[in-house]
Amino acid sequence: MIARARERFAPERRHLARRRRRAARAGALPNLIVIGGLKCGTTSLHHYLNLHPEISMSRPKELNFFVAELNWTLGAEWYASHFDRSAPVRGETSPHYTNLPRFEGVAERMVSVIPDARIVYMVRDPIDRMLSHYLHNASGGYEERGLSEALGDATSSYVDRSRYAMQAEPYLAAFGADRVAIVAREELKDEREATMRRLFELCGVDPSFRSEQFEREWETGSGKSSGGFRIMDRAVRLPGLRALDRNFDRLPESLRWLVERIVHDPDSGAAAKPELPAELRAGLETLLRDDVGRLEQVAGRSFGWFAS
Repeated sequence: MIARARERFAPERRHLARRRRRAARAGALPNLIVIGGLKCGTTSLHHYLNLHPEISMSRPKELNFFVAELNWTLGAEWYASHFDRSAPVRGETSPHYTNLPRFEGVAERMVSVIPDARIVYMVRDPIDRMLSHYLHNASGGYEERGLSEALGDATSSYVDRSRYAMQAEPYLAAFGADRVAIVAREELKDEREATMRRLFELCGVDPSFRSEQFEREWETGSGKSSGGFRIMDRAVRLPGLRALDRNFDRLPESLRWLVERIVHDPDSGAAAKPELPAELRAGLETLLRDDVGRLEQVAGRSFGWFAS
């Protein structure tokens, strides 16, 4: 999946000089960054934020600029070219910004370029996130291990990306707790309007804004085990269709929503998930409990993920 993220911007690397000239004329750096674990609702939040008339979110969604191994070498001018200078709030969303220990130094690079940015960190029940992450990888052909073997590996990315406090701490140190909002996927799902008001207040835009499109949920888990998702996910890796994968986020919103309904079928409800063996779940709770406690202390509230 990392190789696929890098491949998405291969054409920009080939035409970097031209992109930089264009960026110098029209670009503007962002002042809002959404980070978060895979399968935590970052895609939906990206779309909800973009609905606000004072907020413009990047197309494509995941620019991965501050990851040295991905797009950092493309330069700040390239990065700025993806944002609307006229928008009071300009934002992007890249889950790979919270991928320690694989990608180090992301928060430090970010604060060096956009020191006044606001950060939104999306989280989710860490074990539920791990399971969704695993099912996504298995359905897409990225994972060959069985469920217990993959999630039982304490050194795996499944575990590390659910260590939310560990992932958040560099941002808290770089930007300060007052500019880092922690939002749980459960809050975004069950208390959407209140959650969006809180984020609009963080951004300094009209907090009373609402939209009927807040009812849409993007990239739900309902389609991950379906034939449509597996075929689409594998197809876009073929040489002749890589341009479709690179440019999907640049399509008009209405067209992307049509594809979303075909691939993920958001109206079908949540897909059935396998039950974790009780011993594995208990071990994961023990492994992650201290990290969850640190996150709740920073957030100032309990997320209710683990029994006391």
